[in-house]
This record gives sequence, C-alpha cells and structure tokens, in this order.
Amino acid sequence: MNKKIELSKPALNRKAKRQTKLDAILRHAAKAFMENGYYKTSLDDIAKLHNVTKPTLYYYVKNKEDILIKCEDVASKRINGLLDEVTATDENGFLQLKKFIVGYVEIVTDDIIRCHIRHRGQRENSDAREASLNMHRGIEHRVREIIRQGVKDGSIKSCNSTIIAILLFDALNGISAWYRNEGELNHEDLVGQVLLLVTDGLRK
Repeated sequence: MNKKIELSKPALNRKAKRQTKLDAILRHAAKAFMENGYYKTSLDDIAKLHNVTKPTLYYYVKNKEDILIKCEDVASKRINGLLDEVTATDENGFLQLKKFIVGYVEIVTDDIIRCHIRHRGQRENSDAREASLNMHRGIEHRVREIIRQGVKDGSIKSCNSTIIAILLFDALNGISAWYRNEGELNHEDLVGQVLLLVTDGLRK
C-alpha cells in the first residue's frame, strides 16, 4: 500500500522559495532571449541579469535548452489548466471556446509564454522535440474537441474543427510577437478585438 508523503512546513517553504527563484530566472532569461535572441544570449548574461553567479544558476537550470524546456512546462500547465477550467462547466461549446480565447490571450502576453512560443522549435535533443510536439498536439486536440462539441450542441456553425483550431492558434500565438504590456493597446481592448475577429465568425 502506497503511503502519501507529506512535506514538513520548512520543506514546503524551501520548495516555494526555490520555485520563486526559478520563476524569476525564467523571466530574466525569457526577456533576454526575446530582446537579444536565443543564440546570442549566454548563461553568463542571464546570471548577470539575475545578479547571481553562474554556478548558482546551474543549481536551477542545466543549460539554455533546459530554460526553454522549463518555459514550456510553465506554458503546458497554464494552458491545460485553463482548458480544465473551461471544460469543467456545463456551458455550450461556443461559450467554452470564448472563455478559452479570453484566458489564452492573457497567457500568451506573459513573457515566459512569449519566449516559449518564439523558441519552441529550438530543441537539440530529439526526445525534447518529440515531447514538445506531443504537448502541443494534446492542447490542439482539446480545443478541437470544444469546437466539435459546439457544432454538436448548435452553438457553433458547422465547420472543420481541425482547420479552425489551427487558424485560431496561428492568430493567438501571433500576438506574442508584437504585443507589449507597455504599449498603447491595453489588455481589455486586445481581448475585445480578438473576440470580434474570431468568435463572431463562429457563432451560430
């Protein structure tokens, strides 16, 4: 019989502190990769940005590729968490898709996710490349299922769910390339314009 192992409070605090530091490192690295390019940014550069030594950095990440993998882990948890949330309701497919779009726009404007989208193809390790492809296929499949459910319940026009999902992700992921939090377009306006373009064409 498996026993559940519970961490002590000090152990939980250490784990939380380590995660906080890792998140900060990922944000510094993501910003550097986006501004200067993945290949032109060294671990020394990231260590300087985070004001730590390079040996300290190795306590949290193995190498630059590991940073991309960890950014992808963050993306996977947030996107799948969003899908878990929107599909747990009894709402029709159109409303579920709309809630996903609103949540996804917020996700893709985060620096860590923007970095992941920009550099997700840069995997030297074949296993890491395959894991990345499988993760994205899984997310796309879940969105296709929402669209199919919407067609079935009559809230979405009859359409090819695969094509619509691909076009949807192309449009939403493209936001990560140009949107800036400090720009003139605020987040609420951005969401409104995306919904105007995407959902009005699908609503039945």
